[in-house]
Amino acid sequence: MPRHLSWKKILTREYSFLYASYAADCFKIMRAVVGTTLEYDFFYGEGGLLTIYRIEADIQRSYRMLEKIAKKNPEEIVRKMDTFDQLIQQNYVLFAAIKKSSVRVETKKLLLELDKTFLHTLCYYLFFVFLGYAGDQPAIARFLRRHGRRFKQIRTYTIDTDMHREYPKLFGAYDHRLKPLVPYMTRRELIAAIQGKLLTVAKIRRRQRRYLVIMRKHRVVEYPFEKIDHILSKELAHLAGRRTQDFVVGQVACWGNVRGVVRVIFSKKDYRKIQRGDIIVTPMTKPTIVPYLSKVKGIVTNDGGALSHASIISREMKIPCIVGTIHATDVFKNGDVVRLDTGKGVAMKVL
Repeated sequence: MPRHLSWKKILTREYSFLYASYAADCFKIMRAVVGTTLEYDFFYGEGGLLTIYRIEADIQRSYRMLEKIAKKNPEEIVRKMDTFDQLIQQNYVLFAAIKKSSVRVETKKLLLELDKTFLHTLCYYLFFVFLGYAGDQPAIARFLRRHGRRFKQIRTYTIDTDMHREYPKLFGAYDHRLKPLVPYMTRRELIAAIQGKLLTVAKIRRRQRRYLVIMRKHRVVEYPFEKIDHILSKELAHLAGRRTQDFVVGQVACWGNVRGVVRVIFSKKDYRKIQRGDIIVTPMTKPTIVPYLSKVKGIVTNDGGALSHASIISREMKIPCIVGTIHATDVFKNGDVVRLDTGKGVAMKVL
């Protein structure tokens, strides 16, 4: 890798700092667990949203490892599906057991078991996320054609959002003081807390405002609050011009040329702002947005491919849609008038 890393924006989600911490720990063991990993990652959080940047060469290296597995032994991926199914169920069994437990020692034991189980589950979750994104690789494409139905089922698992919803309640049941802090703790801080060790609460609370964590060759650094702006401007200087663009290019999910007013959607609280005739611009769509889509004229997403939720639901509802633009939420703002040209896979501001 070159000394200066050219970070590429990957996604923006309602993920927590804790999720970023688990992901960084996951990447350290992921190759041994599932056969592929990333060595570089960049997590920037602000306002309840986590934006992830990665290195293209590192991504492609991960895809090559996946393609090698799919080419040499596709049945290994089927076995990974089986293991993932089992791990998902183990997580839910642990969720239920922790909620039911009334003995503090037993609750602690279950929480420690959940930590290890979730970490391994996340390895498999990310394996299948990467497999979907690498779907244009020949052997992977063959595998997905053969096992597409099961793969779609695998991709409906919500273990990432389950963490966001369940972890504060589960660890808060052990110690009520942890509940508001859990989303902003590292994995190690969380485990240390239930082992009775002291926490730097002020540092944890500062992360509620913003945070920056960068992983280079699996070495993870969390930057001090006062240095975040400097590091962002240094590491992401090559992306500064994105905000002056007036168009994005992506993959056409559903055909149709339309024009409308932009409504940027980052979370469920933005759904009520959707007006009839809007074109929604969002990192990705989720099943919870479906009741609102009858109002919209078009969809543009940062993330996704042919099998993403936005692609599938837009085709079902016949809504013109362009996915995988990466930077749509950076380029377009609420109130912009845009035109979707699905012949070219372009969404462009109308000046």
